[in-house]
Formats: sequence, structure tokens, C-alpha cells
Amino acid sequence: MKHEEHLSFEEEDFPIIIDTCRTSGVDNVEDARRALHKAIEIKYFYEGTSTLLIGTSTVVARAGDVIVINPYEFHATVDLGEERGKYHLFMVEPEFFAGMGAEMPDLRSLLLAEGASFRTQFCNDDRMRRILLRAVEEMKTRAPHYRIAVRGLMLELFALLLRYGMNDMGDHANREHVVRYYAVVEPALRRIRDGYAERCTVGELSELCMVSKYHFCRVFKEVTGMSTMQYLNEYRLKIAETMLENTDKSIAEIACACGFEDESYFCRCYKKKLGTSPGKQRTR
Repeated sequence: MKHEEHLSFEEEDFPIIIDTCRTSGVDNVEDARRALHKAIEIKYFYEGTSTLLIGTSTVVARAGDVIVINPYEFHATVDLGEERGKYHLFMVEPEFFAGMGAEMPDLRSLLLAEGASFRTQFCNDDRMRRILLRAVEEMKTRAPHYRIAVRGLMLELFALLLRYGMNDMGDHANREHVVRYYAVVEPALRRIRDGYAERCTVGELSELCMVSKYHFCRVFKEVTGMSTMQYLNEYRLKIAETMLENTDKSIAEIACACGFEDESYFCRCYKKKLGTSPGKQRTR
């Protein structure tokens, strides 16, 4: 498939941005952490590979894959692979879903307030690929009524995502249960994402959520499946892993940057979780 030069289509009063033929570059994790956005970001990779850090998960994107990044979800490219990934980028603002009527779920509330999320990776999904490539073509040619065509294509894409692309949250009753609890601990989750390098305690996080420590701990585990400190440590270790592989900082500097006050404790935690020492991980 022949691909043209990089083109960006951004219009002031249109809630969809399409950026074509982009090439992956390794992101500075700290800069990426500060660049969270409320738009839903979709990447269609048409060539090469890239390793992405999304939330606390590592995702390898290959040609043909569609990657979906939820609002305010931390993401960064941490490895370019042998052939750096090339992709089309789609940014869909929550305003896109306003005024859709009863047929369309309130995605702004569902994703931004209730804690629901789309799956991250779709491998070689031909329907999604065709929709996204048609949207790119509509923006390039700008035929009469192209905006209506692009809106229709993106609605078709989100119909697919809603149909089989939501993260599994169990049965309906359990889903409502988790969504309700998510709202309670959301300030703590945001505090961890934005300030993982800083010292924080369970007491401080429970105060931030304006509930008792006991209730906070119980609800936090219902939502994440982990204790508060386990979740915090695992988040820090995933950031540390990317820093080991993509920066020249010493192990002591990385431990400090990720919120571990003691290098030895950091090394023990790292080996217990990832099965190797930080030094061996860097060498490998």
C-alpha cells in the first residue's frame, strides 16, 4: 500500500482530528505523563512495530493493529522495534457524542465519570481498518459533505467498539457495582497516576476520597483487585521498567524518580515482580 506524506486535518469546529502517516518516536515518559488528554485516541498501524506503555500495560503494536487509548489514560511509545511503527492517528473529542439522542450511550459520562473503558488492542480487524482508511480518504479528498461522511464512519467504528470492544467488567450487576465504587476511589487513582513519584499513604488517599480508611481500602480492592500499596508499587515498577530500557539514568536515580526511597528495596521489589534484577533487565 502506498502512503503519502504526513498530513494533519484539524478544524476548529469539528471534534475529530485526523493525522496521517505518522512515524513512532520514543517518548520521554515524564513528558508523556503530563500530556494526558480527554480525547479518545485511536491509532491504526499500517507498517512496522512499536511497543507502547498504556496505563501500566505494555502493548506491542504491529501492522494491521488498531490501538485505542481511553480518556486521561497514560500512554507513551517506549520502543520502536526493528522497523519503527507508522500509523494514522485519530483524536475524537467527547463533544463528538453530544446530541446523539437515546440511541447512543452517553460515552462522555461512561468513560470520563463512570470508569468504563474500551479494550486497548484490536489485531487485524478488517472492519475497523476499512472504516479508518475511508475516514482518512474523506478528509484528504474533502468531497462535498465529507464531514457528514467522517462522522458516519466514526459512529460506525464506535458501534463496533461498544458491541465487542469494551473491557470485560463481569455481569451487569457486578459492572454497576464496580462503576459505582470507581467514582469513590477515582481521586486516589488520579493522584497515583499524576504523583507516583511522591510519597503518599493510605490515610492521605482515603482523605482525598473523603471516606474512612477502612472503607477506602475495601472499595479500592473491589475496583482494582489489589491493595492500595500493591497497586502503587506495581504502577511505579512499570514506569521504572520503561526508564531502565529507554534512559541512561542510574538505577538509584530511577528508584528515586519512581518513588522508592531505598535502592535496595526497589531492587527487591523489581526482582519479585519481574523475575530479574534492574541491572540484568538493563543489560538484556
